[in-house]
This record gives sequence, structure tokens and C-alpha cells, in this order.
Amino acid sequence: KRRVLPAHGREDEWPIGVVLQTLEGQELPTVCLIGPNGAPTLLGAVTLEEFALGVDPVAKRLVPVRSYLT
Repeated sequence: KRRVLPAHGREDEWPIGVVLQTLEGQELPTVCLIGPNGAPTLLGAVTLEEFALGVDPVAKRLVPVRSYLT
């Protein structure tokens, strides 16, 4: 479990696990916080990076980005 502080400001504890996520025809494991029923589904920065995707806020879509090794 992981302590979280949602936007509404009330601290809570949510289960955390690894799930298989499929995006753009690619399936990868990613870390997932499991929120309450009815909560919105969000893709976080880690998942987007794992799938080499970025956000185009103007077109409101995901776009491929280069993966960098450092």
C-alpha cells in the first residue's frame, strides 16, 4: 500500500501493484496505484516514459517520443 494525497486534500492509502498495460499495441508491465471504484483512470509520467509516449496538450493525444539512455 502507498500513502497518497489526492487533489481533494484528504490523505488516503491505496493498494499498489504491477499490472500489464496495453497501449498502442504494445504490452508492458507498469506500477499501478489502485484507486477507489469510480475514480478517474490516469496515466502517470512513469507509464508514459515506459511506453515512450508524450502528451500533445493542444491536440489532446499521446505522441511517440524518443527514449534516451543516460
